[in-house]
Amino acid sequence: MSSGTRPRRLRGRGLVSPLVCWLALCTTEVLAGQCPDGTPPPCAGRAVHVAAPAPAANSVAVLYFDNLSRDTTDVFLANGLTEELITRLSQVRRLDVKSRFESLRFRGQPLTDPRALGRAVGAAYLVTGSLQKVGVRERVNVALVQTQTGRQVWGEVYERAGDILAAQAEIAREVAEAITGRLLPEERASLARMPTRDPVAYALYLRGLGAANTMSEAGLRAGLEYLDRAIDRDSGLADAYAQKAAIWEDLSDGYVEGREGYPQAREAAEQALSRDSSLALAWAMLGGAVLSLDVDAPLAIRLSERALSLDPRSAWGHIALAGGLLASGRTDDSVLAEFRRGWEADTLAAGPAWNYLGSLHYLHRDELLPAVAGRMRPVLSPEDERLFDGLARLARGDTSGAVRQLSWSYYGGAYAPEYVRGLLALGRSDAVAAVLDSMRRAAPRVYVNPYAFARCYAALRNADSVYAWLDRAWDQRTAFMERLRTDAEFVPFHDDPRWAALLRRMGLTP
Repeated sequence: MSSGTRPRRLRGRGLVSPLVCWLALCTTEVLAGQCPDGTPPPCAGRAVHVAAPAPAANSVAVLYFDNLSRDTTDVFLANGLTEELITRLSQVRRLDVKSRFESLRFRGQPLTDPRALGRAVGAAYLVTGSLQKVGVRERVNVALVQTQTGRQVWGEVYERAGDILAAQAEIAREVAEAITGRLLPEERASLARMPTRDPVAYALYLRGLGAANTMSEAGLRAGLEYLDRAIDRDSGLADAYAQKAAIWEDLSDGYVEGREGYPQAREAAEQALSRDSSLALAWAMLGGAVLSLDVDAPLAIRLSERALSLDPRSAWGHIALAGGLLASGRTDDSVLAEFRRGWEADTLAAGPAWNYLGSLHYLHRDELLPAVAGRMRPVLSPEDERLFDGLARLARGDTSGAVRQLSWSYYGGAYAPEYVRGLLALGRSDAVAAVLDSMRRAAPRVYVNPYAFARCYAALRNADSVYAWLDRAWDQRTAFMERLRTDAEFVPFHDDPRWAALLRRMGLTP
């Protein structure tokens, strides 16, 4: 359940409207002394939700800017401009800035009811905007709307010839001042920090962010290309290296083998930190990469803690820390708490949500899956919902229902072993053989995780195949190997001499 074990593409928008889902979440009663998801304290958020709270006076959501240009590729620039503005405003600690995915679900929708939208995202203010190319100039139209009254309290049009960098700095400063009043000196200095002084490099950087946000393989690779072009213009652009690290971790274990992607992520993170050691994202990505490549839990924990010291709201900092704790042998509620904090730091991001749900299953808290997944519907696809419903059914003994919901092909075979266990419980050994044959035939064409093969053969008690596939999983550096020592599926094989040999090969103490 670490930073390497998350879905590689942005999931669907869910089966209910965002506003209905928000209101359902905030009016659900839970028992005092429990976290909102039913897990025991410490909670990352409040332990009891009885009514929708009023948005904090300093809370703001930046809605995705509309691309009004004829060039459709400028949507990457508009998206990147939005995400960079969210990042910049988050540096002002007096502002409660909503995550980019809180805004993403409303992209392209007209702002007809600011009050309802403000309640849905929990924000007192909304930033809206558009980007339009006018000849060689970029025109950025920005407005700040107070959700309680629905009034526009500030607005401006910025027009620059190839220098969106200057516009970005002005927008962030003026939005922050409109909400907080006069900025403190340290806040003004933070907003004045620019990742580069080259406006062309900055535009390429923004396009890289926007392309990668599609989370498709094509989008991720396009993001890398834009970022490389930005770095060619300005080799000191630390933020571009940090984003490259994140993209390589997104590609790894989903589109490419870990041994290809994680070294690239580690190198990019190190390059970022050599240029700017204050980048929380780079520390978190470095922690995830070293955990996947070396299973060095103590180092991964230190790196993720460094990320969180720089940005306590770093979703991937919390997830990297949870992965490090898990790799160190911890399976207690502190691990769940970190996965939960990762999700709550970016509540409508697919990756943190999927990691948290996966950790509930892995740590045998499947009874919580239906309630928690229900709160995540805006970012879970129908395939996600079927998966976690199937896992919950399997845990409570509804084996037939579980088998109907599960399949082997979800996320590179990650949950094929649960499907196999369900089939075995129903006495369908012929179907198990067919599943394994399908996985083997698919492997040359699409990524099928070798760790999943090992867990399937563990269910069949086939030790030779278990170790053959675990050896392959380690050779490929799949991030799933981080949890090897805490995986209950392999307990029956611990007495085999090959178990100790594998741990030693991984640099771990048997």
